Amino acid sequence: MKTLLFTFMLSLMYITTVGQFQLSDKGAITSLKVQEIASAEIIASHNEDLRLTPASLTKIVTTASALELLGPDFTYKTNFYFLGKIKKGRLLGNLLIKSNGDPTLGSKYFDQTTPELIYSKIAEELRMAGVKYIDGVIVIESDTISYSSSRLWEDMGNYYGASPQGFNWSDNTTELTLCSAEAGRTAEVVSIEPKITPYTIKCQAVAATHNNDSAYVYGIKNINDWWIEGSIPQNRNKFKIKAAMPDPEQTFKNGLEVFLIDHGISVDHNEHLNSNFERTVLFTYHSPTLSEIIKNINHVSNNLFADQVLLTLGKEYKGVSSWDNGNKVIEEFWSSKINFENNFRLHDGSGLSPKNLISANGMVQLLTWMQKNSINYEVFEQSLAKGGESGTLRSVFKNPLLKGKIMGKSGSMEGVLGYCGYLSTLAGKEAAFCVIANNYIVPTKKIRQEMDELLTNLILEK
Repeated sequence: MKTLLFTFMLSLMYITTVGQFQLSDKGAITSLKVQEIASAEIIASHNEDLRLTPASLTKIVTTASALELLGPDFTYKTNFYFLGKIKKGRLLGNLLIKSNGDPTLGSKYFDQTTPELIYSKIAEELRMAGVKYIDGVIVIESDTISYSSSRLWEDMGNYYGASPQGFNWSDNTTELTLCSAEAGRTAEVVSIEPKITPYTIKCQAVAATHNNDSAYVYGIKNINDWWIEGSIPQNRNKFKIKAAMPDPEQTFKNGLEVFLIDHGISVDHNEHLNSNFERTVLFTYHSPTLSEIIKNINHVSNNLFADQVLLTLGKEYKGVSSWDNGNKVIEEFWSSKINFENNFRLHDGSGLSPKNLISANGMVQLLTWMQKNSINYEVFEQSLAKGGESGTLRSVFKNPLLKGKIMGKSGSMEGVLGYCGYLSTLAGKEAAFCVIANNYIVPTKKIRQEMDELLTNLILEK
């Protein structure tokens, strides 16, 4: 085995032993731990206690905590009420929607949650109640959610950085169609779907000779005028990019009113009606189960869903949806089970914050606890991607000998790459693992290849 390891070390220009792991980028910081679950034998370790930026590995902590605290069958409930009385097909009052933060309303990720189906369900329930006119307005009651104080400005206006709101809609994402001419000229916004009135998005991105989407959207909810910077390929009539939705609640209401009118139900906007009427339940909408939501979080690395789950933990256990409450709940849960305080510092549920810190040792402790102690482990395991096959691990660990041998989660941002999860060696050892690299300046592709070969060889050798 030593000869094989030595050859491997020379060919890849880095070292893998129980005591040392170094990438070819000598300026990078690395942390590694691979530990057999049954015997606690350390298969490989390097800087295991070093706390590094984990990126989306954070989602493993969030989803494991939510499964334990909320349970796999937890669902978000959105309640629809009448505020007023129905007379001769006319609702003399408002349509009230009470949100508890369901991140899946209008989401593209589930067949039953698309905007068309949600709007159709509301229209159907109104027709069944005999409503053809709404004299009042559509009112949404929801929590006030602040932006995460540790989120990067350059992320906040882009679809992947869409922050949870008190009311979430259509993945809090809008699609922009841009048109570009020859290189050097400013592109134009052709369309925005769904509509985000009264917000506007001005394009300052220019056409370029490359074929990449290098356009970035800037804005937050409190700014009406958003803008796009960067570049898109030249001579494109319909180049699509995605942005965060400035105000999901308003976008939902705008779309619902149009849908209702198209289906024979008018909204008259009479805001002088008495809003103190007793609430009459129209119907309650249930989201997909938490087990389904968590599978989506870990398979496609859904930031919005992960952050909303964190906020939900805060509300369910502390009474208020907030980032601090959610993270406090997670810390309190794990503090009696693993050495959480010394290995984790969390600011959000998704890993978008560069201020998050996790050690390989801490992550392995958490993963080990889940397999050995959790009654929800099977659901947790099913939420993980499979190496070379699915989710965020689809493009790595593709050696045919590794089929069925590795499952977990990846995490990446600029200068950050990590993997964690479970692996099975050819020698029959079942292990939890975590490897993280920070501060590298070589292409991520190179670091990914080195980590792939590191874990592949550990599986094949041990």
